[in-house]
Amino acid sequence: MTTLTKPRKELWGGVIEFGDLEPGKYTATAEAWNAAENILEGSGSTDITVRAGETTDCNIAMILEGQTAYYSKYMILTDYLNTKYIYDYPSCNKSSKSVSFGTSYNTVEDNNGQIYHIEDSNLYKDDDYVLQIRDASSLIKNPLYYDSKTDSLWLASFNSDKSSVNFSVFENPSAATSNTNPYKISYDITSCQAFAVKEDNIYIAYNNLNILLTKKNNSSNTEPNITPALSGEVTDMAVLEDGTVAVLVRSIGVNSETKVFEYAVLTDKDTVYSRGALVLLSSDLSKVEKVLGWTASPRTISATGTNNDSGSPTFAKTWTSITAYIPEYEERNSYFYGPMRIVAIRPKELVIADCGANFVLPDYDGKKNGKMYAHNRLMTVNLRNFAIGCKKEFSESELKFYDLTISGGIEATSASPYGGRYVDQK
Repeated sequence: MTTLTKPRKELWGGVIEFGDLEPGKYTATAEAWNAAENILEGSGSTDITVRAGETTDCNIAMILEGQTAYYSKYMILTDYLNTKYIYDYPSCNKSSKSVSFGTSYNTVEDNNGQIYHIEDSNLYKDDDYVLQIRDASSLIKNPLYYDSKTDSLWLASFNSDKSSVNFSVFENPSAATSNTNPYKISYDITSCQAFAVKEDNIYIAYNNLNILLTKKNNSSNTEPNITPALSGEVTDMAVLEDGTVAVLVRSIGVNSETKVFEYAVLTDKDTVYSRGALVLLSSDLSKVEKVLGWTASPRTISATGTNNDSGSPTFAKTWTSITAYIPEYEERNSYFYGPMRIVAIRPKELVIADCGANFVLPDYDGKKNGKMYAHNRLMTVNLRNFAIGCKKEFSESELKFYDLTISGGIEATSASPYGGRYVDQK
């Protein structure tokens, strides 16, 4: 039973009663959360000794956290045309904050809600020019990362022959008088899809699924590395407040796990992938802590009925089945279709841009076409209980992370008597 006391000028109080505790020693812990922002506002704990036949009272003084943990104020979303939009985290609506983005590379947000981005060959903080990038063509796919613990901005690029990855590190970029003269670190590694940094630890994703841990003062790559027991490719990384390394793995394509449905050819009996996972690794890369949202087993998506079309010409194309590593439609809100980016980091939550598709094949008895159903959405992962949920599903007219298309078709035909008729999504 919980009873809230009347408010006073100084504070709110509260009473929580536990009626059936066994005698023994306990630690009572209380946390106060801003539910709308998912931010820990205060916490406290105390030790209690419970004795048989007695009522034991205790007071818990909660210390204000002061919002010391990093949290994203915004979500920067990128559509298939590489146009960027700023969304507010709480409302999931387009933000009033205005930044003139370029159409290339990723963005990162610092402790003050300032957004770093690259337009052409220039680095900007919001709309303020920072510096010119000497050779922008050598930048890796996602070249920016912000380490909130040390307030440092990292910029990654390859050397001329792609035999090493070079990092330019800007110290205290969030300050009004930030230093625009970065120091340099180089590592002998020939590929880099994504990276993440926390204090002295640098994590580098390479060769699709390998994760390397190295140190700021070590360029020999002698530190541990790990390969999550999955398939596909790493698309993004982040280091959480407790040091856990969060890795996004994406598996999407037709008869391949590293090709998006962009003009892929789909034929009868093909294998289709549209899945992914959030993989949580220990800070020393000694083990995989958790794998969340991964579809491990295939299912068969079958056509309904038999093609008995006797038209002249024959209207219906014959489909029987495809093999799908895709979540069931009923599981769509607890599994990934194809995670792309971590778009917001909160103290106890990640928000992930997820894009993929589900498929249905023709219903010949009902003379209905099959169809590919694209999903462009924001997924959340609760870092307390590791539950996955859908924060927002975008309509295709609203936002498309990818313009997912296939050729070869899964329509029976667009001609009569199937024209304009499709089976229900499932």
